[in-house]
Amino acid sequence: AEAAARGSPGRSFETLRVTPEGDRVLHVELHRPEKRNAMNAAFWREMVECFQDIGQDSSCRAVVISGAGKIFTAGIDLVEMGSEFMMVEGEDVARKAWNLRRKVREYQETFSVLEKCPKPVIAAVHGACIGGG
Repeated sequence: AEAAARGSPGRSFETLRVTPEGDRVLHVELHRPEKRNAMNAAFWREMVECFQDIGQDSSCRAVVISGAGKIFTAGIDLVEMGSEFMMVEGEDVARKAWNLRRKVREYQETFSVLEKCPKPVIAAVHGACIGGG
């Protein structure tokens, strides 16, 4: 749990806080309370990195995921991420659709990594849980 609590050697997270809770349990907290834990670009990347690390951590037997502040999550950070989906690259409709599909599949991995995690993952949802949450 020690390595995962640090995010792995040399790695720190901007949007997540990982701490040991009791014996062999890790607490992953969405940690952007000032933005109601809205999911920005760093979040999408860090969730994959974090849960891949946890999956390899033999000292961890279970994970609890929660959100800091008043709500679990406000969903996608539209201020930061809106252009990711509205301004898709491509010369024509088919290429734009292909690139949008690729982007959606890439972001889907953020949630698939929870399902793929070999440890039980318990979501402690409180308050609102909107959109991607």
